[in-house]
Amino acid sequence: MDFFKEEKRRLNPLHGIVLFLIIMLLFLFVFAPLQLHFGMTGLLLTELGLLAVTLLAVRATGQDFREVFPIRRPRFGQVMGTILLWAGCFLSVMLVTLITMYFFPEGFLDVSSGMTSMFASVPAFFSFLIVAVSPAICEEAMHRGFIMYTFRGMSRDWAAVICIGLIFGLFHLDPYRFLPTALLGMGLAYIMRKSNNLLLPALFHFINNSLSFLASLSGAGAAGEEAQQAAAELLASPSMLLLSLGSYLVIGCLAPVLLFTGSYLLRKSSGCLKKYSDLRLVFTTIGVAAASFLMLAAGFAIIMLNMDTAMGNLLITCLMPWQ
Repeated sequence: MDFFKEEKRRLNPLHGIVLFLIIMLLFLFVFAPLQLHFGMTGLLLTELGLLAVTLLAVRATGQDFREVFPIRRPRFGQVMGTILLWAGCFLSVMLVTLITMYFFPEGFLDVSSGMTSMFASVPAFFSFLIVAVSPAICEEAMHRGFIMYTFRGMSRDWAAVICIGLIFGLFHLDPYRFLPTALLGMGLAYIMRKSNNLLLPALFHFINNSLSFLASLSGAGAAGEEAQQAAAELLASPSMLLLSLGSYLVIGCLAPVLLFTGSYLLRKSSGCLKKYSDLRLVFTTIGVAAASFLMLAAGFAIIMLNMDTAMGNLLITCLMPWQ
């Protein structure tokens, strides 16, 4: 702890990175074995361990807990902005995930199957608390709390947001999901940077993990797992992945609009909305509309080019059990 005590009142990004490295070592040698041997109980112990180490770091560095973990009642506009930003990030992350799956389908199948089995090992209520609630508290206290607090001296918002996002991606120790989790981390960091209210990224994290948990319920049980595995293997075929990518591009054309609107509401409600010229606002609006149109056009083009091949593979797969 001597490293932290050298400058008690003025932390810099190096302090946050050191805490991150300490937690990664603990994860490799303590938390990962706990999860391997105790499943969901080990996952809960991991989350509580993250929180304990983070609180210990705040205490050891002599920081004010209220400054490191700023919590206040959010305004309505902040909540709506956070929800819209989550929706925009979710659509963006799904597109990145599908592109990554196109090149590395096996890695996603193995991880998804393991997660579904793990979630189903305990009653749904406790699984929900462990998967959706505890990360929204413990991981946010670590990432958007202490670590991001050490980046507060960074003048450029975009630089701090990217750094925290990359750290969040590395934290999950999954090369196949590094980009999706890093993008989510950037969205979380942006909300924290603009609002300085830990409840808002916690809300974002809770919504995102709740959706993942609800999706996992469809695979509960042996029959559900077999059906989910078969569907996942079908989806992993190149033609079906391209068809899915096209479909998500059509839906995801809303992402630029959601991100722009959510950012506007969040910044306006947080009192950090800068006044821009009417000309800049017009160009920004045109840029958002153009991005949405290009995504929509690309989605329809991919669907039309791959529809016949994908439907043929689907028909063959459906007929195979009868042959």
